[in-house]
Amino acid sequence: TVFLARYKGLVYGFVDEPSLNAFVEQPAKYVQAVLNAAKRAPELIHMLRLQEHFPAASISEIMRQHAQIGGGGSVLAPPKSYQDSNVQTVTHLMEKNMDMSYEWNEWALRRRALQLANLRQKKTTSSQTDDSALRRSAETQVYLPREGETQTGVSTGTAAPISRNYIAGLRGSPDSRMEMVNLTYDPETVIG
Repeated sequence: TVFLARYKGLVYGFVDEPSLNAFVEQPAKYVQAVLNAAKRAPELIHMLRLQEHFPAASISEIMRQHAQIGGGGSVLAPPKSYQDSNVQTVTHLMEKNMDMSYEWNEWALRRRALQLANLRQKKTTSSQTDDSALRRSAETQVYLPREGETQTGVSTGTAAPISRNYIAGLRGSPDSRMEMVNLTYDPETVIG
């Protein structure tokens, strides 16, 4: 149900009957409160059709000023926005589960099987005398571990955050303060 009241040739709508009764008691106070709110938030001028109270903010006046300046583009066209994006692709793809002992050649497999069969028939012997004991030269070679560096892919995404502005406090008493609320949504953020 919408409640309506006429004041100075204009019709005003209300959400409930107490709001209507408060307006009927002091209509000038509420009209002035709406005009003050429109001064603080100019985007309300066209939404509430208050162009007659703010003639410099009417669309026809803005179009006339734009034509005088000699603007090339459309007044109503949204501003162009540019977003940068980067993609890094690995140059040489390597599988993580590579089996180095895998052999696809059948002849190489047969050759390896023959070598292993021949090893079973061989026997290793050594002889050592009292004079030669503990006299062999022993050398070892150690490969020191490399300093490990890895390049990790970080998923930063290519979708830029989406930003929207909303007006809070449009409903309620005329003394309530209206605010611009900025809601920014990042599509890359995982929720849950």
